Amino acid sequence: MSDNKSNLPALIVVDWGSSNFRAFLVDGKGSILDTVNGEQGVLCIKNDCLETVLLSYISGWLSKHKTPIIMAGMVGGAIGWQDTGYVNAPANLGSMSVNLCKANNKAGLQISIVPGVKYVMENNVCDVMRGEEVQVFGAVLDVEQTAGELSNQTLSETMFCLPGTHSKWVQVAKDTDQKTVITSLSTFMTGEMFDLLTKQSILGEGLEALGKTPTDMPSFLKGVGVSQVQSSLLSALFSARTLKLDKQLTLQNVPSYLSGLLIGAELAGIKSKLNDIKHVYLIGNSSLNALYCEALKELGFTSSILSSATASTKGMFTLAVQAGLVTEKETQLCH
Repeated sequence: MSDNKSNLPALIVVDWGSSNFRAFLVDGKGSILDTVNGEQGVLCIKNDCLETVLLSYISGWLSKHKTPIIMAGMVGGAIGWQDTGYVNAPANLGSMSVNLCKANNKAGLQISIVPGVKYVMENNVCDVMRGEEVQVFGAVLDVEQTAGELSNQTLSETMFCLPGTHSKWVQVAKDTDQKTVITSLSTFMTGEMFDLLTKQSILGEGLEALGKTPTDMPSFLKGVGVSQVQSSLLSALFSARTLKLDKQLTLQNVPSYLSGLLIGAELAGIKSKLNDIKHVYLIGNSSLNALYCEALKELGFTSSILSSATASTKGMFTLAVQAGLVTEKETQLCH
């Protein structure tokens, strides 16, 4: 870390999900000074050991400065550090900041956990997310500050997609005060279904011996196309077997075809909300996002990938400032 006073740490941002841990040390402008990544997600840690695990990752940062900590993700769920509940959509940074929860801890640290967001649909079925909400707020700031793209669009027509085990589609708008508001969200269990089908169904027969194979784009796009013309995904899935039996697919290309079917079905499920939207923002850095880009292009949409790390830190830093965790004096250190 630099000794320059402009790089003094002001906040520790923690994105702690069910299967992974990420922490960022940020300065008074919200710029990343240092990063720690780990595979100790909330699901694999006993509740009373979460503080020990957290300190094992960030104790080096705390040795010189008692920096405040803000955390988001499954760490705030029922299986996490403590249940922070949900803020109902429409939700903005203001409603999130006043509902931050102070985390009890033996080390006497200033730890706050972000609540999740709940969206209740007309049929009273609800959808929820934890961690993705701060990434969306940060992504909006990132695009506004760097490209200015959103300033020329109607934000009610802007959609963010966070691909993954449980993909999230989050729609945002501007309220009367021109503040960003999360208006709706939809979850698709695409990644989990791919894992189940390739490992525990007849469609995955012989795949285990292959190991991980690179994506075959023609097979992937074929799956995307089939998903748009067959009304039932349950029926379309069996074509992964019949096309192999008919020698239209090789065993090596079955995972790519299945991936295309599932991602295509996800896009078909959200397409009604995309009818008036020409561009989708994908949050993340993985190769999975590249597949979503190709699938969206195949269906006539454009997209761009935003950094998940940047989105998380910008979203949580802005939230921390609004909640008073980072003081105005600290944010001016870098001015």
